[in-house]
Amino acid sequence: MAGNGTSLEAAHASIRLLIAEKLKFLVPMTIIFMVGYIGLTVLAGFARELLGTPVIGSVNLGFVLIAANYLLSWVLAIVYGRIAAERFDPLAAKAAMQISGQGDWK
Repeated sequence: MAGNGTSLEAAHASIRLLIAEKLKFLVPMTIIFMVGYIGLTVLAGFARELLGTPVIGSVNLGFVLIAANYLLSWVLAIVYGRIAAERFDPLAAKAAMQISGQGDWK
């Protein structure tokens, strides 16, 4: 644990900052994913004719939207990985250092 109360308070502040930064990105990304996923499910249930619209040859709009949903998942995962490496990991390391009492990062 941290050596004194000041270091522990700084560690808690660092953790609160980390959580706030993560929420800033995770909430919109989750909403985007859920709208795409649930939207496709709703379309499959209530707009079968629309999803059956041919796009190219035997490929219909449903297949295109399913492929877009998979692509969206991968894009969100890649974006999250990059943001985590650039923003979240340094904040987590700072908090871990402060909690273990190994130093006060500024």
